[in-house]
Amino acid sequence: MNVASSFRWPARYGIVTVLLMGLALMFSPLVSAQTPEPGQETITRTISVSGTGVVKIDPDTASISLGVIANDESLEVAQETVSTGLVAITQSLTDAGIAAEDIQTTSYNVYPVPEYDRDGNYVGVERYEVSAGLTVIVRDIDSVGTVLDAAVDAGANNVWGISFYVEDPSTAASQARQAAVEDARGKADELATAGGMVVVNIVSITESYAPDPTARQYDYPAADMEMAGSGGGAVPVSPGQAEVRVEVQVVFEIEAAAG
Repeated sequence: MNVASSFRWPARYGIVTVLLMGLALMFSPLVSAQTPEPGQETITRTISVSGTGVVKIDPDTASISLGVIANDESLEVAQETVSTGLVAITQSLTDAGIAAEDIQTTSYNVYPVPEYDRDGNYVGVERYEVSAGLTVIVRDIDSVGTVLDAAVDAGANNVWGISFYVEDPSTAASQARQAAVEDARGKADELATAGGMVVVNIVSITESYAPDPTARQYDYPAADMEMAGSGGGAVPVSPGQAEVRVEVQVVFEIEAAAG
């Protein structure tokens, strides 16, 4: 038996071991660089606060909902009454300065009113109720009362109400956003001071609520319709103020106050 050959395999194992040790030495700096030293971990302290900004502005646009309702034993007669009323109302609105694109038909309904005998049994159709609705955009807000009166004089016998709003709320919304962030910062400063901390940075801002201005609804009473229809003059309408509200959620970074 050759003694030298008996050490051939262990020698090969030795070569492999040396190679593995060399690779370990090459990559060990990379591993150690990626592993933070004990006690060097950084902790970011934060506080989350909500803020609200509100801006009140005068509305510049009005939306009026009105229409015609007719009842008759004949469906054809009821439909003709409503159609004639719509034509007359549309013409009166145009004469009052409303653009054609600001007059929109929003509904048309036919409702057969049932008839019953004394025992509650269905007999047939007593009459037909036909109704049609229009939505009118008034861009000259001072003329709302005059436009309403003109429509009622022309045959509008159903007015559901008026909504006042701001057509372009972007400027007011920007002001409300700034106010909302300032409100959040004020709250964060108070809370941080109470805890012996100070605000040092903003981590994130989320806008949680930013709708269009809330429309102010004005109901047009039946008594006012009668007054307008009798030529008693324009009914005074007050638009009030619209409100733009923005809500934000802000995460602030805080740290211990000095000394």
